[in-house]
This record gives sequence, structure tokens and C-alpha cells, in this order.
Amino acid sequence: MDRKNRAPSVSKNQSALKIVWSALLLAMFAYTAVVFVFKSPEAPDVRESVKAIFLLGGAVLGVISLLIYRFTLSEKSLRKKFLSTQGQEPGKRLEELSNRLLLPHVVPWGINETVVLLGFVLAFLSKNPQDMIPFSIIGIILHIYMYPRVEQLVERTKDSVQDA
Repeated sequence: MDRKNRAPSVSKNQSALKIVWSALLLAMFAYTAVVFVFKSPEAPDVRESVKAIFLLGGAVLGVISLLIYRFTLSEKSLRKKFLSTQGQEPGKRLEELSNRLLLPHVVPWGINETVVLLGFVLAFLSKNPQDMIPFSIIGIILHIYMYPRVEQLVERTKDSVQDA
């Protein structure tokens, strides 16, 4: 989107999302670092069933996060959000769309952080930092994939509606 022609709130929303995204990513790395710094040489016996439940929970949360992100930011969903603001001038409609993109970004990010937090808890219970690695990898990869692209989404929706 051309920086000169976009609404100021779109730029503010993009900046706000980048700040939240960065803060959550730093938290994920911090959780991972903490369990490696405070590891204990003697690990208590944490049953494999507990580890399996945590891994399954992390995987399910990762899939939920991805589905929410993909469906709420799909072209069909964005078009529906944009068209629901009919009657307003195009600039206001794009501004409203950018406001509506905040929640579909932040909710999956929180879920991504929860995946990493599950690994953090498991690693603390088992006193084995290696238990956290799959959770950190899943959470961080999902989070990087979900980097905020509000300006591109708004522009794509605008182009899609104009083509129709």
C-alpha cells in the first residue's frame, strides 16, 4: 500500500500489531532461555503420559491458532468485513477494516505463546529443558508465520472488492 495514500489509523494499527507481535516473540524466547538457565542435574520422574498430554495439547493449540488466523484473515472473511461497512466512503471503510484486523491477529498470537508456555511448564516439572524444544519450535514458527501484514491485507481486500 502506498504510504502517502493510506489512512493514518492503518499505519497506527500496523505499528501497534508489530509491537505486540515483538513482545510476544521475546516472551517465547525468554521462556525457552529460563528453563535452560535454571536446569537441575537431577530430573524428577515425570511420566511419559504427562509429556504426551502436553505435546498433544501444544499441537492442538497450534492447529487452532493456525485455523483462526487462516480463516479470519481469508479473502472471503476480509471481503465480508469490508462489505459490512457499506455506505461509508472508501477511506473510512479501509480504516474500519484495519481496526477489525487487530483481534484476528492478537488471538492466535496469544495461543502461540500458550504453546510455548506449555513447554515451559513441562520443562519445569521434568527439570529437563529439552522437553521444551518442540513447544518453542512450534510456537515460534507459527508466530513468525503470523507476522502482521495489515497494510497488505487492506490493499488486497481493496483490490479484490474493486475487481468484483
